[in-house]
Amino acid sequence: MTLALGGLAAWFYTGRNTSTQSGATTQAVIAEAKTSEKRAVPAGQDAAAALRQRLSQLPQESAANRAASKRFLEQIWSKNPYGKWWLPPLDEVYAELRAAAERGDVEAASVLGGRSAQCRKTVMESTPDKLLAQLEEEMESPVDAEYAQARMATVHERFARELAQYEACSRVGQAALDESLLWLERAGRGDAKDARLAYVATWSEQAGSDRDGLIADIERAAQQRTLAREWLAQGLAAGEDRALDIYIDAYARSGALFPRDRVQELAYGYARDLVRGRRGSGFEALWANGPTRFGDLSSQQWDAIEAQGRAIFKAHYESRPVGPKGAPSPPLRKAE
Repeated sequence: MTLALGGLAAWFYTGRNTSTQSGATTQAVIAEAKTSEKRAVPAGQDAAAALRQRLSQLPQESAANRAASKRFLEQIWSKNPYGKWWLPPLDEVYAELRAAAERGDVEAASVLGGRSAQCRKTVMESTPDKLLAQLEEEMESPVDAEYAQARMATVHERFARELAQYEACSRVGQAALDESLLWLERAGRGDAKDARLAYVATWSEQAGSDRDGLIADIERAAQQRTLAREWLAQGLAAGEDRALDIYIDAYARSGALFPRDRVQELAYGYARDLVRGRRGSGFEALWANGPTRFGDLSSQQWDAIEAQGRAIFKAHYESRPVGPKGAPSPPLRKAE
């Protein structure tokens, strides 16, 4: 534990169909919207209200298309036993989800932890003032006249959706959202599907954005990191694709899970390329030729990357099904 605390302490301190309008009318609306984007937010008006006002000036997707999109999502989630907890805004299902999780339903705990983590990030990163600034940048981008109406309708849909998500998440309350790791840990200890890797990814992300908070309870942070590393190693051993993504991301940046390491990042990246390659074409060439060598790494480093990437693949992914219903890939020929 002393080593874990010491290492952690060192890190801590370092286009769709739209309603019909004439081309001229569409261009006029867009021009007006662009002009209004540069106007200051009126005194006493909050950013959310200003964002709604500016979005109201953009072309919108037709009601028929919005209804069709909603039906499509509902059909997708209807096939998932927990779709009723994923599809509506979190504030509408939070009480039901939490009650189920507290009764011991580990899948409910997994959904609650995952959605709370998503909302926590939304509340931090997609505030109305940030969305307003992003909209201003979007409106400055060149617009092809032929596709202007469809593009602006897409912009409207995107920002309206993100604002609605922010407000729904905010209604849940920060204290509840801060419990996301607690619920994911409970779900992972109960063997809920995908909860363990979700815990790893969430802890790594939250640790990177809240150093001060983790410093305040560094012993707990060290325990969480130990658990995250253990569950990540289990995911790799089980041949989970997402484990490779997490390893790559962790080594690509100076985070709490692992120190930044370019060689490790590229070795896991090569293993992921091999996993993906056997599902398509070019796998044999990728295996025979190794990863594409670039940058200022030495030949010895690239040799290590190639050897480790192959070892990861052979140990954890070679015997796994190619797809959900596929057969294991044939044994690899020994590399020359």
